[in-house]
Amino acid sequence: MAPMRLAPLALLLAAAGCSSASIPVPVACADGKEPFRGACVEPWARYEPADRLDHDNVSAYGDPLTRLQLPDSPKSGFRLIAPPRTMGPGEEVDYCLSWPIPAVTRHVVYSSRLYTTSGLHHSNVIAKPIDPKFGPNPYPGCHPGAADPFSQIPDAIPDVLFANSTQVVGEETLTFPEAMGFKLDLSREVSTGIHLLNSGSEAEIVEVAYDFYTMDEAELENEVAPFFMQVNDFLIPPHVTKTIESSCKVFGGNVVTLMPHTHKFAKSFVVDLVPNQGEQERVLDDGAFDLGSDIQRYVPPLDLTDVDQMHYGCTFDNTTDHDIVYGLGENEMCILFGYLYPPEKQMVGVAEYEDQPCKAFQIGLFR
Repeated sequence: MAPMRLAPLALLLAAAGCSSASIPVPVACADGKEPFRGACVEPWARYEPADRLDHDNVSAYGDPLTRLQLPDSPKSGFRLIAPPRTMGPGEEVDYCLSWPIPAVTRHVVYSSRLYTTSGLHHSNVIAKPIDPKFGPNPYPGCHPGAADPFSQIPDAIPDVLFANSTQVVGEETLTFPEAMGFKLDLSREVSTGIHLLNSGSEAEIVEVAYDFYTMDEAELENEVAPFFMQVNDFLIPPHVTKTIESSCKVFGGNVVTLMPHTHKFAKSFVVDLVPNQGEQERVLDDGAFDLGSDIQRYVPPLDLTDVDQMHYGCTFDNTTDHDIVYGLGENEMCILFGYLYPPEKQMVGVAEYEDQPCKAFQIGLFR
């Protein structure tokens, strides 16, 4: 009798006395989807329930949207809609918007999505405790300092719900790896620093909306927290290409996302991990400014256990006839933003001026 020919997996199973029917078969998914519990899903919808949990979950102000075609609001989570704003040709404005957080069933945010027309330069969506001096914000307006993420430190560390890539158009999604997210405190309110820029020659209506998807806390294994590094000021003379860089001490933890923030003069943005011993490792090499998403997700996360510092560098090409400094308009920024876990490793690092040392603080200790 001829010997049986078994596939390698089947041979191993047979030797172990197992049936292949008891072994999960890996799922092959199309681009943009991921395997999750035997099915291929959009990562942002990973924990969406079959039936809607949250119904009255939209905070919207101003006129109805006419340019954005939004999908259904999250079945588990909430939506924030900014008032549409007409921007004249070349107009630029930086202001604050606020919303109450709608009541939701589940309180762990694992994914956030931005929907925007052209005209959104950047926005930082944060949640902070209601200021006892002023009470709730006059939604969608803001009390003084509401959009400042550091205004209540060390008494309260802000939650950063979303920060978008510079001048992204259409959709941008931030989704943490499986079993990761941040806890939502429903007693807080959302305050958003929003920067609009109409770079065209015609007036346009700018529309912006955000979705936040939530999962059950029982699904959470690693709670994430935001971190931030920045060079506060610098000078790039006219018609000069120059790199602005800094190295900030880190305090351990695991990085799950990184996002550079620069403006249109950026030629590159790089990030290196500097270990306690050995050669530094390049973990981000982002090219010249464009209108796409710059959010980089790391699976597996970047382990900072043996890392002393995080080095980042922004290379700018000043094609103008004036100096470029930190700021809006025809100026620049050199900022690194991301999320890591556990929350006690949360940090901020700031260099007051180019070539000055970074002052790093482990603000997660105040949580």
